[in-house]
Amino acid sequence: MSAGFPEGLKGMAEVINRVLEGILAEDRDLLGEISLYGLYGGGKRLRPAVFLLSWELLGGEPGERALRGASMFEIVHMASLIHDDIVDDADTRRGREAAHLRFGIPEAVLAGDYLVAKAARLCLEWGSLELYALLTEVIRDLSYGELYQLQARRDAGLTREGYHGVISRKTASLLASAAESPAIVLSAPPGARLAMRRYGNAYGMSFQIADDVLDYRGEAAALGKPVLKDLDEGRVTLPLILARDALPPDRAARLRALASLPARTPEEKAEVLSLVDEGQGIERARAEAAEWARQAVEAIAALPSCEAAETLRALALHNAERES
Repeated sequence: MSAGFPEGLKGMAEVINRVLEGILAEDRDLLGEISLYGLYGGGKRLRPAVFLLSWELLGGEPGERALRGASMFEIVHMASLIHDDIVDDADTRRGREAAHLRFGIPEAVLAGDYLVAKAARLCLEWGSLELYALLTEVIRDLSYGELYQLQARRDAGLTREGYHGVISRKTASLLASAAESPAIVLSAPPGARLAMRRYGNAYGMSFQIADDVLDYRGEAAALGKPVLKDLDEGRVTLPLILARDALPPDRAARLRALASLPARTPEEKAEVLSLVDEGQGIERARAEAAEWARQAVEAIAALPSCEAAETLRALALHNAERES
């Protein structure tokens, strides 16, 4: 199924998209329409891909059952994006109008709730209370992650540990659960289950850090959002944190002041980028993303060598230097 990286993952994403479209099209009312709007907005489908690669690595047979299981993690992710955009008052998602602006806030809230229920229904198809408990823990983590991020909005003094606390819940927890779930339903040995969870967690941390780097370095067309969009929405992320902590006190104070502003002029944005460069925030954050990627690879080093394992390793290692 994996067929190497990255071409194999692209093909896998296409299959996942078809399965997701079928699942979401089961209900053709407004909730289904909003859900499909989110699906057609694009996305890498990393969470279901990690599920399927873990499934393959642990000896699962490919087929519709595995694809539907993988889909529930993307559906939870889609629900979280809809709700997060409302909380963050975001205008766009992947270069398109956010769902709550296109359809209305009440309608988008209900669509997010609907997607959570849809994922829960898919989970019940496995008949595993342990898997269901894992899914509910993920939903709880996503809620806490968004709450912690909201509480830290425009907190220019946010610590590295506080940042880790946010992204471990908002990003890493879902990838960790996607990687671990096949071990539950396939009754894999405890060591294999722990290895897959560690892989997903480390990969998730690496992915989010790399994503946050792109807010300072990426191209708007590739990202589907303007550069410094996260900072504009009040999110203080690792490149700024690491630069701030490395700068002399007066320069760090200036960066904190700029990061605390509710809005910045183009000149102030340019100054933020200059200060982050001066403090080597990009380089330091990329080094941390690479370290998390190394930990992801190390987590599955003792598992059987196969195409799926190689794809998981390549996925992690490719991440730290990605440009979109």
